[in-house]
Amino acid sequence: MDDRSAVIITNFARWAAASAARQGSPVRGRAWYEHIDRVHIEALVSNKSPSVESFSKWHRREVEGLSRNAKVPIGWAAKIVNMLTKVHVYLAGRGSPALLGLIHPPIDNFLVNTILKNYSARTEAECKNRGEILRLCSMGKPIKSVTSYERYLEVIAGLKMIAESEGWTLFETESLWDDNAAQPPRGGQIARRSTAS
Repeated sequence: MDDRSAVIITNFARWAAASAARQGSPVRGRAWYEHIDRVHIEALVSNKSPSVESFSKWHRREVEGLSRNAKVPIGWAAKIVNMLTKVHVYLAGRGSPALLGLIHPPIDNFLVNTILKNYSARTEAECKNRGEILRLCSMGKPIKSVTSYERYLEVIAGLKMIAESEGWTLFETESLWDDNAAQPPRGGQIARRSTAS
């Protein structure tokens, strides 16, 4: 990748990550940039043979460091780090292809509400571990309530169950994200997500 491409990707990743925190975050807009710039994304994308262990160590270190430096809950820090990996790894294709199976989706109310809506409508026969998926994923909202990395990992465990049941990577659970799902389901019939286009 040439220097111009790197600058374009980095600037877009910074903007996308900061924009993802525009509502409800104690830090907003360009105030995120000084903290985002401290995330060691190059250490991730330069790793030629990332493993679950090396990614997990990198992710935890970066999320906890960002939380501490920006004085935000772990949930917000994880969302920002995950937006950075989304742009650098998933969209721009930086780093080892193995990273695609390791990176986490950005977790927010839209994703959690869509999961609660869609998986509440399924039976255990349709979705193994449905109850556990709902319990674990609901711990991700509101994002400010995710105050420890251990709690964050519980939400990730729920997303991993979804990924396994659907035959997806963990990151591909983000395909459930729906900005029309700002509100959780309320009583009555809950519609299943249509797979038809």
